[in-house]
Amino acid sequence: MLPRARSGANPQHLLVTLLGDFWLDEGAEVPLGAVVEMMAAFGTSTASARRAIARLVDRGTLLSTRSGRRARLRIAPDARRSVQDTAVRIMRFGREDTDWDGRWTLVAFSVPEERRQVRHQVRNALRWLGFGALFDGVWISPRASVSAVEDVLREHALDAVSIFRVEAVGSPPVEAWPLEGAEAAYGDVLAVYAPIRDRVRAGEIGAAEALVVRTRLMDAWRRIPALDPGLPDPLLPPSWPRAAGYALFVEVYDTLGPLAEYRARQIVAHHDEDLTDHPRHHTSAKW
Repeated sequence: MLPRARSGANPQHLLVTLLGDFWLDEGAEVPLGAVVEMMAAFGTSTASARRAIARLVDRGTLLSTRSGRRARLRIAPDARRSVQDTAVRIMRFGREDTDWDGRWTLVAFSVPEERRQVRHQVRNALRWLGFGALFDGVWISPRASVSAVEDVLREHALDAVSIFRVEAVGSPPVEAWPLEGAEAAYGDVLAVYAPIRDRVRAGEIGAAEALVVRTRLMDAWRRIPALDPGLPDPLLPPSWPRAAGYALFVEVYDTLGPLAEYRARQIVAHHDEDLTDHPRHHTSAKW
């Protein structure tokens, strides 16, 4: 139900990020006009914002209602669960490493050629869980639980499946995870947001800028778990930037939360004063 992940600023992704940051609570509604006004702050035209809204309504991600002549939007119940599940993965990713028992989760599966689209979906879901491909139908992860894998395979109705918990003999199969993309993504986040962190600490960012910066930061950080497989520290190169990136993300995201919420409420008040208490920011500690 959520828009497909893409690189760059995508209006649908920005919109889901924005609503997930401030309107994730059950029943929280936002005026359509307020959404269009907020999207303008990201350089999105009125026409593009309305197209993004319409597409998300069509796919069932958003629900549209009316109060008199005013249109309101809210995240659909099923989509809210998807956003919450994604938020847990994103917000927890990069926290201090826990002890690894040295065991791996190994998945072997087969998908008939006539279901190749399902094969693509399963691969993407496994990558999101931190799996790497040893061979075409054999995937491995040092982290993922068996139950998480079973949920993915059950969702796609796969029958020819085997799941093992194993210990690697010899060198660990780290070549299954190309790390260059993740390292570059961390570098981009650190380069762009380290100066912003300095400005946050100096109190130089106001409410309007806080809303934009915080949303863009979340939109950038949400790509990291799809690139970094979350390998345990003993398997990573020295000075891997995950911890530094996470510390920066949490500090900027959490610190700017109240200011960004204040700005969101200002914009909502322009369109529907009855909904001004609906925007509520979340911090990393919530997850």
